[in-house]
Amino acid sequence: MLDLAIKEEVTLNALVTYCCKDKRDDSEPLPAIERYLSWRIDYVRRKAQAESRPLLILSGLLGLIRAETPIRIYHKQLMPEDVGPMVDLVSHQLLWLGVERIEYFVRDFQTNPEVRPYHDLLAAACQRENVQLKVTIVSEGDDSSTTRR
Repeated sequence: MLDLAIKEEVTLNALVTYCCKDKRDDSEPLPAIERYLSWRIDYVRRKAQAESRPLLILSGLLGLIRAETPIRIYHKQLMPEDVGPMVDLVSHQLLWLGVERIEYFVRDFQTNPEVRPYHDLLAAACQRENVQLKVTIVSEGDDSSTTRR
Protein backbone atom coordinates (compact mmCIF):
# COMPACT_ATOMS: atom_id res chain seq x y z
CA MET A 1 0.00 0.00 0.00
CA LEU A 2 2.85 2.35 0.77
CA ASP A 3 4.24 1.92 -2.77
CA LEU A 4 0.91 3.04 -4.25
CA ALA A 5 0.80 6.13 -2.04
CA ILE A 6 4.37 7.06 -2.97
CA LYS A 7 3.73 6.43 -6.69
CA GLU A 8 0.60 8.58 -6.59
CA GLU A 9 2.31 11.45 -4.80
CA VAL A 10 5.22 11.42 -7.25
CA THR A 11 3.10 11.37 -10.40
CA LEU A 12 0.29 13.81 -9.61
CA ASN A 13 1.85 16.65 -11.61
CA ALA A 14 3.60 15.20 -14.67
CA LEU A 15 5.36 16.58 -17.72
CA VAL A 16 4.31 14.83 -20.93
CA THR A 17 5.46 14.87 -24.52
CA TYR A 18 4.82 12.52 -27.42
CA CYS A 19 7.16 9.97 -28.98
CA CYS A 20 9.12 10.53 -32.18
CA LYS A 21 9.99 8.85 -35.45
CA ASP A 22 13.75 8.70 -34.82
CA LYS A 23 14.69 5.88 -32.47
CA ARG A 24 17.77 3.95 -31.46
CA ASP A 25 17.56 0.65 -33.29
CA ASP A 26 19.08 -1.57 -30.56
CA SER A 27 17.34 -4.95 -30.58
CA GLU A 28 17.07 -5.22 -26.79
CA PRO A 29 14.53 -3.15 -24.79
CA LEU A 30 15.77 0.30 -23.78
CA PRO A 31 14.23 2.88 -21.44
CA ALA A 32 11.91 5.03 -23.56
CA ILE A 33 13.99 8.12 -22.76
CA GLU A 34 17.00 6.39 -24.38
CA ARG A 35 15.06 4.83 -27.26
CA TYR A 36 13.57 8.07 -28.63
CA LEU A 37 15.98 10.52 -30.31
CA SER A 38 14.45 13.99 -30.22
CA TRP A 39 15.50 17.51 -29.20
CA ARG A 40 11.96 18.00 -27.81
CA ILE A 41 12.04 14.91 -25.62
CA ASP A 42 15.51 15.86 -24.37
CA TYR A 43 14.27 19.39 -23.61
CA VAL A 44 11.34 18.05 -21.57
CA ARG A 45 13.62 15.52 -19.84
CA ARG A 46 15.92 18.33 -18.68
CA LYS A 47 12.93 20.36 -17.47
CA ALA A 48 11.51 17.36 -15.59
CA GLN A 49 14.86 16.75 -13.90
CA ALA A 50 15.28 20.43 -12.99
CA GLU A 51 11.78 20.55 -11.48
CA SER A 52 11.90 17.05 -9.94
CA ARG A 53 8.73 16.10 -11.81
CA PRO A 54 7.96 12.82 -13.54
CA LEU A 55 8.23 12.60 -17.33
CA LEU A 56 5.71 10.56 -19.29
CA ILE A 57 5.85 9.92 -23.03
CA LEU A 58 2.77 9.44 -25.18
CA SER A 59 3.44 6.60 -27.63
CA GLY A 60 1.38 5.93 -30.73
CA LEU A 61 1.59 2.22 -29.92
CA LEU A 62 1.91 1.94 -26.13
CA GLY A 63 -0.09 4.90 -24.88
CA LEU A 64 1.25 6.85 -21.89
CA ILE A 65 4.50 5.41 -20.52
CA ARG A 66 7.08 6.47 -17.96
CA ALA A 67 10.36 7.69 -19.44
CA GLU A 68 12.13 4.83 -17.66
CA THR A 69 9.90 2.11 -19.12
CA PRO A 70 11.94 -0.34 -21.21
CA ILE A 71 10.51 -0.60 -24.73
CA ARG A 72 11.46 -2.45 -27.90
CA ILE A 73 11.95 -0.74 -31.25
CA TYR A 74 8.69 -0.14 -33.09
CA HIS A 75 7.38 2.08 -35.86
CA LYS A 76 3.84 3.36 -35.33
CA GLN A 77 2.76 6.94 -35.85
CA LEU A 78 -0.54 7.79 -34.21
CA MET A 79 -3.11 8.55 -36.89
CA PRO A 80 -6.46 10.34 -36.46
CA GLU A 81 -8.35 7.05 -36.78
CA ASP A 82 -6.28 5.59 -33.89
CA VAL A 83 -7.35 8.24 -31.38
CA GLY A 84 -10.81 6.88 -30.47
CA PRO A 85 -9.68 3.30 -29.84
CA MET A 86 -6.72 4.47 -27.69
CA VAL A 87 -8.66 6.83 -25.40
CA ASP A 88 -9.64 3.94 -23.09
CA LEU A 89 -6.02 2.79 -22.77
CA VAL A 90 -4.64 6.26 -22.00
CA SER A 91 -7.53 6.98 -19.59
CA HIS A 92 -6.71 3.81 -17.65
CA GLN A 93 -3.01 4.71 -17.65
CA LEU A 94 -3.78 8.16 -16.22
CA LEU A 95 -5.78 6.53 -13.42
CA TRP A 96 -3.17 3.85 -12.75
CA LEU A 97 -0.37 6.42 -12.59
CA GLY A 98 -2.40 8.74 -10.35
CA VAL A 99 -1.96 11.76 -12.63
CA GLU A 100 -4.03 14.84 -11.75
CA ARG A 101 -2.21 17.55 -13.72
CA ILE A 102 -0.24 17.47 -16.96
CA GLU A 103 1.95 20.02 -18.66
CA TYR A 104 2.07 18.77 -22.25
CA PHE A 105 4.93 19.82 -24.54
CA VAL A 106 4.17 19.76 -28.25
CA ARG A 107 5.28 21.36 -31.50
CA ASP A 108 2.86 23.84 -33.06
CA PHE A 109 -0.15 22.06 -34.61
CA GLN A 110 -0.41 24.60 -37.43
CA THR A 111 3.03 23.90 -38.84
CA ASN A 112 3.22 20.26 -37.67
CA PRO A 113 -0.23 18.74 -38.28
CA GLU A 114 1.10 15.20 -37.73
CA VAL A 115 1.23 15.91 -33.96
CA ARG A 116 -2.48 16.77 -33.73
CA PRO A 117 -3.64 13.15 -33.10
CA TYR A 118 -1.34 12.92 -30.06
CA HIS A 119 -2.86 16.10 -28.64
CA ASP A 120 -6.40 14.94 -29.41
CA LEU A 121 -5.77 11.60 -27.68
CA LEU A 122 -4.28 13.14 -24.56
CA ALA A 123 -6.94 15.85 -24.39
CA ALA A 124 -9.77 13.29 -24.67
CA ALA A 125 -8.28 11.03 -21.98
CA CYS A 126 -7.63 14.00 -19.66
CA GLN A 127 -11.17 15.26 -20.13
CA ARG A 128 -12.59 11.80 -19.39
CA GLU A 129 -10.54 11.45 -16.19
CA ASN A 130 -10.82 15.11 -15.11
CA VAL A 131 -7.06 15.64 -15.39
CA GLN A 132 -5.95 19.26 -15.75
CA LEU A 133 -4.10 19.75 -19.06
CA LYS A 134 -1.82 22.67 -19.88
CA VAL A 135 -0.40 22.70 -23.41
CA THR A 136 3.01 24.25 -24.01
CA ILE A 137 4.22 24.80 -27.58
CA VAL A 138 7.97 24.28 -28.04
CA SER A 139 10.25 25.13 -30.96
CA GLU A 140 13.50 23.44 -31.94
CA GLY A 141 16.73 25.19 -30.97
CA ASP A 142 14.85 27.52 -28.69
CA ASP A 143 14.18 27.07 -24.99
CA SER A 144 11.26 29.47 -25.16
CA SER A 145 7.73 28.17 -25.14
CA THR A 146 4.16 29.35 -25.50
CA THR A 147 1.43 28.12 -23.19
CA ARG A 148 -2.12 27.35 -24.29
CA ARG A 149 -4.76 26.21 -21.83
